[in-house]
Amino acid sequence: MQKPACPKCDYQHVIKSGIVNNRQRYQCKKCRYFFSVNKLGKQIDDYYVIKALQLYLEGVSYREIERILGVSHVSVMNWVKKYGISATDRYEYRPTYRILNNAE
Repeated sequence: MQKPACPKCDYQHVIKSGIVNNRQRYQCKKCRYFFSVNKLGKQIDDYYVIKALQLYLEGVSYREIERILGVSHVSVMNWVKKYGISATDRYEYRPTYRILNNAE
């Protein structure tokens, strides 16, 4: 198994430095930085990512998306930043639900 590079300085020479929370810990020989790999993160289903971005484009606030989908507003902000989504200007915006309600 190949040892990972240091995430701080990208130096290739690292040594094992114990186990913390059942994960191997390493230390960089150059900058002396300690780090772990194979972090067990919580993966959010793509369905929620797509729905959150759709709601954002509809003009729903981050906090309201959090309440509707049960996903952190910070995650929604990170997805918007990651995918380069930009909401329409507020004065041009016409929500779909208002258009449908006015049609009756």
